[in-house]
Amino acid sequence: MRTERLLLKIALSTISSLSLKEKINLEKSLDNLHDLALHSSIEAIEAKIGRRLSAKSWNLGECARLAKAAFSRMNALGISCVFFDEKDFPEMLREINDPPYALFFRGDLKVLEGNCVSVVGTRKITSGAKIAAHDFAYDAATDGTTVVSWLALGVDGEAHRGALDAFFDGKTSVAKTAAVLAGGVDNVYPACHKKIASQMLQNGGCILSESAPGVPAEKWRFVRRNRICAGLSRATVVIQAPPGSGALITADFALGYNRDLVFHEACFSDEANAISKMVRANLAGKEGSAARKKIEANCERYVSDGAEIVKSYKDFCEKNSSAPGIKNSAEARELF
Repeated sequence: MRTERLLLKIALSTISSLSLKEKINLEKSLDNLHDLALHSSIEAIEAKIGRRLSAKSWNLGECARLAKAAFSRMNALGISCVFFDEKDFPEMLREINDPPYALFFRGDLKVLEGNCVSVVGTRKITSGAKIAAHDFAYDAATDGTTVVSWLALGVDGEAHRGALDAFFDGKTSVAKTAAVLAGGVDNVYPACHKKIASQMLQNGGCILSESAPGVPAEKWRFVRRNRICAGLSRATVVIQAPPGSGALITADFALGYNRDLVFHEACFSDEANAISKMVRANLAGKEGSAARKKIEANCERYVSDGAEIVKSYKDFCEKNSSAPGIKNSAEARELF
């Protein structure tokens, strides 16, 4: 792809106020970054997309600056990108109703081509959930399934470690794990997980984000990241999540995308229940609908609505005949 065209597409990826369809349509009507930054006023863009935009959030000069800075960091750090309309864009992610326009990544994106399972949960992890996250991911990777998570503290880090341990133990030919970040892939956070990130990249794993390099991990970007994590997999597994946990936002995305959602039994251990009780008590002391919604967002609610509880990856496969890594359970075979 020509540099001028790539800069235009990177710039479009940074405009959060535009939808995927609007970005694609603008891309078709513009030739290069110069056209976007200098010849497209907000009024001209509004005419092209057919709706009003907020002037406060519209700064094409800043978009151009971000695109050039991102392009420079991509060249310096070996960061690649793939766009929605390109064949290498992950097919599972292409199927959701709000896919990203672009993905920036380090490592091998092909690790996402096969079966994937998203393993998510809280940062304040119990001892039981720590073991559960590691072992579930280890067994999933051993079965050839790529483990997708966020590279955060707690459940995420243990899930990536489990998949990496499967690789180091010779169970897989590559590190079957991918991390979705909220900010640019040039900045791994937390810093204590830079070693995990390095091991993933050196051994066939992948780190990706829809945020261009240099873009900070602002609070609102974490929810956007959660949808990508859910969209990449046929199933999302929640290892531990107290009321209001961000992992339950990912659970909602998975359900919205008609993907499988299951909860590990570690969510309901005595230790996990004690933490959930403390969180509920803390939220109960706060006013407003936000606190009430967090109290109502709990693992028990999803289970009462029909979500399965599993105790291991093997159990997960047996209960989800269409889940990643399944080798056709006896029950499924009886149906055909």
